[in-house]
Amino acid sequence: MQEFLIHPEFTLTLIWKNNLIEKTLLQPADSGTTSCMKTSPRPSRALGNLYRHYLNREPLHPEIPLAWKNMPPFRARVLRTLFWLVPWGRIMTYSGLAAMAGNPGAARAVGTAMACNPWPVIIPCHRVIRADRGLGGFSCGTELKKKLLALEDIIL
Repeated sequence: MQEFLIHPEFTLTLIWKNNLIEKTLLQPADSGTTSCMKTSPRPSRALGNLYRHYLNREPLHPEIPLAWKNMPPFRARVLRTLFWLVPWGRIMTYSGLAAMAGNPGAARAVGTAMACNPWPVIIPCHRVIRADRGLGGFSCGTELKKKLLALEDIIL
């Protein structure tokens, strides 16, 4: 099953398998995208939560059903740390996230974990930046990363 969140800045597709979100696909909004947010008809609880998060800046509910099963332990620990400890409107460096996840000095491995994040926007890898306050990479492009940060009132 697939569901969609259409935001003026991006389109997010949730891909479900066995009642878990297996991955999300994040794309910049098309130039013809409407100026209001929309979701799939009859959205799941998780999609409704994301809608309220981006519309009203409500915190994401921690019980979003993500398919963690096949993820390597280090990557899972880093992504969970990011989800739980870096809230809306805050940023973290790759090295800072590595330390918070219990692996100081593993900034490059954290960068790899961010690049392999199967749930962009849900697990907010766009909030992770370089130590020099540069954007760093983003699997969906740095322009979209800038837009996502700007939605959270973060300007670098």
